[in-house]
Order: sequence, then C-alpha cells, then structure tokens
Amino acid sequence: MACGGKIGSFPCCSVINDDCHVFTNEMLFSGEFPADGVIITDPPYGISHPCDFHTRGRDALAACKDYADVAGDTEPFDPTHILSLSVPTVLWGANHFSDKVPGSSGWLVWDKERPATLDQATCELAWTNFIKGVRILNHRWNGMLRDDDDTLLHPTQKPVHLTTWILNSCATNHNWTPTGAVVDLYSGSGAALVAAKRAGRHYLGFELSKEYCEIAERWLLNPTSCQGDFNKKGNESQPNLFEGD
Repeated sequence: MACGGKIGSFPCCSVINDDCHVFTNEMLFSGEFPADGVIITDPPYGISHPCDFHTRGRDALAACKDYADVAGDTEPFDPTHILSLSVPTVLWGANHFSDKVPGSSGWLVWDKERPATLDQATCELAWTNFIKGVRILNHRWNGMLRDDDDTLLHPTQKPVHLTTWILNSCATNHNWTPTGAVVDLYSGSGAALVAAKRAGRHYLGFELSKEYCEIAERWLLNPTSCQGDFNKKGNESQPNLFEGD
C-alpha cells in the first residue's frame, strides 16, 4: 500500500499503528512536515462518548453493535502537540477544547441534517488555521438516513465526503486548502485517508488500535468502494446502520 516515499522517517501512503506523538515530536525537531501538506484529524474530544450502542438500545429501528471505547476520550484533549507544528490544520471537535486553540475566524460546520429533538449533536465544528470565514457543509448523517453509502466501522466515524469537501471545494474554489499530503493523526477506520487517496494525494495515518489500522488498510486497498474488502476477516461485513456520533 505504501508508495515508496517517506514523510520524515515514516512510509508515505500508510497507516502507522502507533501514538501520533512519535510523528509530531519528529516533525517538531526536524521541520520536515511535507511542503503544501495539511493535517486533517478527528481526535478524542475528552467527553467519554458512549460507544455501547446496542447495550443502550440504539437498535430499535436498525442493526447496530457495541464498540470499544475511544482511546483517550476520558481525559481532556490537549492539542499542543499538533498546534506546535504551525502547519495548516483542521481539528474536528475543537469546540470541546476551544480554550486550548488560538482564536480563529476559520471554522467549518458540518450540518448533519438531524432533527433538533435528537439526543445527539445536530452539527459538528472544526477549527482551522487557514480557511477564511465560517464554511458549512450540509450532509445528512442520521443513523440509517445518510447521504452516502459508507459502512460504519468506527463509533465516531465521519463520512469520506466530509474530507473530500475540504480537499476539493475549499481548495479548488478558494485556494485555501494546501494541495499536498494529508496527515490524519487519529485515523480510526481511515475515512479521511480514503478521501485523500481518491483525490490522488499522498497520505499518512496514525492509529493506536491495531484492529482499526487493519480495517483502514483494507479500505485503502479498494478506496472507491463504500466499504472496502471487509469480508476477509468475516466480522465487518454486517452494516451497522443506526449508530455513529
């Protein structure tokens, strides 16, 4: 899957099963973050997001399952290791740690087109340090009612289209988003990396869970698919239609 190139000492176009601090520490001291590269990531928010969807009865209308808790989500998130690189960055969920990011007029809003009565977020926010003004994407993501066919493989997974919007619309229409490699420091099941690969970009992901690294790698082998080649393990083929934050 790797392209043969390097981002620092890490193989480009790969998913690394390790803590992203190994990357940010290296980039901080080497200054070798890729020219025209961008960090687009969805870190743990420090909100102890409940991932036991089935146990909590979220399968009343469609199938769902319980997931392992999100690593690091029980402690307040500190983005210092990311911000210290001073590179173009998109940080989803930054409203949960807004006291730890610099002031910025460039925020992204993802409107999930959910009813206001739902007990989950109807929108999500991302802090950026390069986009001008507040930009909004309307993209339905309400359980089994979604504007795409992405199979849900992670409890806080975001649609591939969300990153595609950042890469394409904000780059092509406004020349804001850098056109180089995409780095996702908390890559989960790999949706942002899939968007990068579909766009013909180099990418690099970091993920603590070996299981999610393997899922991301299989999806990246078939990035045009909504679900990748998940039948190899036999336990990801069942779509989970109702969960997702």
